[in-house]
Amino acid sequence: MSHPFECKYGYFSDDGREYCITTPFTPRPWGNIISNGDYSLMISQNGSGYSWRGNAGQNRITRSFQDLIKDNWGKYLYIRDRKSGAFWSATFKPVMHPYEDFLVVHSIGYSRFIQVIEGIRSELTVFIAPDAPVELMQLTLTNLGEDTRELDVTSYAEWALGFAPDEHREFHKLFIDTSTDFTLNAVFARKYLWGFPDEHGRYNNINWPYTAFMAVSEPLVSFDCDKESFLGMYRSEEHPAAMDAQHLSGRVGRFHDAIAALQVAVSLAPQQSKTVVFTLGAAEDEKEDAAALIRRFTSVEASRQTLQAVHDFWSRFVDGEHVETPDPALNFMTNYWLKYQAISCRLWGKSAFYQVSAGYGYRDQLQDSQIFLVGDPSFARKQLLMHAAQQFIEGDVLHWWFSIRGGGPRTNCSDDLLWLPFILDAYLKETADYAILDEAVPYLNAPAEPLYDHCKRAIERAFSRFSPRGIPLMGDHDWNDGLNAVGTLLKGESFWVAEFLYVILGNFIPLARRRGDECFARRCEDVRVSLKDALNRFGWDGEWYLQATTDAGLPLGSHENDEGKIFLMPNIWAIISGMAEGERTRKVVDSITRYLLKDYGTLLNYPAFTKPRPDVGYVTRYAPGLRENGGVYTHAATWSVWAYTLAGEPERAYEAYHKICPPNRSADIDTYKAEPYVTPGNVDGPQSEYYGRGGWTWYTGSAQWLHRVATHWILGIRPQEEGLLVDPSIPAEWDGFTVRRRFRSAEYEIHVRNPEHVHRGVKSLVVDGKPLESNLIPVFADGQKHVVEVVLGRKE
Repeated sequence: MSHPFECKYGYFSDDGREYCITTPFTPRPWGNIISNGDYSLMISQNGSGYSWRGNAGQNRITRSFQDLIKDNWGKYLYIRDRKSGAFWSATFKPVMHPYEDFLVVHSIGYSRFIQVIEGIRSELTVFIAPDAPVELMQLTLTNLGEDTRELDVTSYAEWALGFAPDEHREFHKLFIDTSTDFTLNAVFARKYLWGFPDEHGRYNNINWPYTAFMAVSEPLVSFDCDKESFLGMYRSEEHPAAMDAQHLSGRVGRFHDAIAALQVAVSLAPQQSKTVVFTLGAAEDEKEDAAALIRRFTSVEASRQTLQAVHDFWSRFVDGEHVETPDPALNFMTNYWLKYQAISCRLWGKSAFYQVSAGYGYRDQLQDSQIFLVGDPSFARKQLLMHAAQQFIEGDVLHWWFSIRGGGPRTNCSDDLLWLPFILDAYLKETADYAILDEAVPYLNAPAEPLYDHCKRAIERAFSRFSPRGIPLMGDHDWNDGLNAVGTLLKGESFWVAEFLYVILGNFIPLARRRGDECFARRCEDVRVSLKDALNRFGWDGEWYLQATTDAGLPLGSHENDEGKIFLMPNIWAIISGMAEGERTRKVVDSITRYLLKDYGTLLNYPAFTKPRPDVGYVTRYAPGLRENGGVYTHAATWSVWAYTLAGEPERAYEAYHKICPPNRSADIDTYKAEPYVTPGNVDGPQSEYYGRGGWTWYTGSAQWLHRVATHWILGIRPQEEGLLVDPSIPAEWDGFTVRRRFRSAEYEIHVRNPEHVHRGVKSLVVDGKPLESNLIPVFADGQKHVVEVVLGRKE
């Protein structure tokens, strides 16, 4: 029996909620990023990874260094037969013992590792408590043989405790103090150093304000807190000295390279199973008690209850919307993995295998927060207000900021500040929560003002940065950070920002009028007219739109350029914004399709740069075909789906979607290499030696947008102020689809039938048995379920 999207390395479960990996030798680490919004961990199919709290750069709990080739840093469990001396690990790493059976399951909020080695079946489930800074490692051992087995289980993790990476380890280890408590079956770690200054500005003069711990549910046989005695000099985790000794050395205190290693005994009669639970966490001083957390979670029953709580916790965010279409890849990603990736990794964990982040990007997590809108819009609301607080009274914002103690770069980036009103519009269409506009939020350098004024100041700041031709200035860069030399002298222009601002003004004008701000509404209208005129006068290159002009006035993204001749962003957004009309729209669509829509998605530009251009920026310094330099930059590629839909090209839209939907790459997985269950940041373009290779998975803004273009533009269920608009743009071969989603305190079950096999066009719409003349389902807000029957076709 075949499984969904099965490849040589794994497959999806039938419902798509789990991904099952059948070998440790995936072409890249295939992992899981698990977070509860505060405490996070990453773990690969080999069991490697690390833990952090708040963010992975300023508050790392366990050590790791980025190495996707070796994948050899982790928190490991060793299993040893005390009679034979044979030992292995509960995950493939670090021991890499030959196995009789192997399966890893990554899913929503947990990972499970199943192995059969030396006649012992081990099942390790790793997860994080939804409401506490504690991770649990639930290990169940089963004796498959006919003889009683005497085993021991030994944990191992290296403490970091603060800033990471701790490259000067010989310095950092001098400040860590470890201790043990046999009554709690636990070891503890404190650090008398954190990288922040004290209240007088003196660096290296405050404690790390947490107590880290590792505990186990069985009585301790022995323990160790010293890396040297555990591993042995010049040895490794694959065969540590501890596995050659009867017991761990019991070293503890302030004079070692600090680790946490706990050893317990397990006796198994034939066919008997036993579960052992290890916990690891970090309790904040004066707010949490490490001992209380250990007692609360470190038992078999507590572990089982906590795992059920994990399922319930994630259901809140994942199960508020469910789609059923003829495309299982779209179903699996839309229903589960895109929501989970965007929330657990991008918004909460803020780190992954390819990138360690210490905070929030202003534009990044604002966009990502749209993923909350169906499940729990209050989280999107919180994100909007959080970002508004990173704005200056002048209207500009921090490009990013640290999530612990704040602070970040104030730049002349031309698009950051505009994402606040853009995402506000999406939030209002979903919720109609106009009260948020009156929420008072302080500026970084001024007292609080209503959120409406924050958005208005951002727009006014953008108005102040126009070229003499009426095009927004590029500044330090626009959405494409790699264009960081185009406009730093504040002369270069961004035609994409012109289109982005045009969209924002179109949304903000009715909002201003709703507030009685007629003067500003008229000003926005005037600027909008001017923008459209200027873009079409100065930005049109004959067959497509320019990306930019440099500080020296040279065009970028023009037929005059040998490299970087055409860019995706200004052309798809010319369609999204409505600034391209008539014949120009057709030419733009044809140019995108001809030059940019390739085998694995829509390229960000073409052809790639092969030599650096100091007047353009670091995008030209990537190898050709990588990331923003002629690769499929997935974030932007999702917007090409949106643009094709608006241009009346539903088959092209679906083609662009299908090519970047990860499960579909299971068919050529050795080319793709990346996890087929989460979106990559990029796929190598045609000028790369590895054309079609995925990379930069998990920590990418493409997850939320791939979800949104599927639900809003292919399936066409779009929130409006007055209700839910039904406007599908689907492959004609589909018989139909179903969407169940919450909307303003009611549940909508929408059944779409396509008997005439058309791409679009609503022929009839019936709500709760009553026909409607329009394709706008009204707002009920009554806590009830409403059944909607939609028939596509041509109206007679």
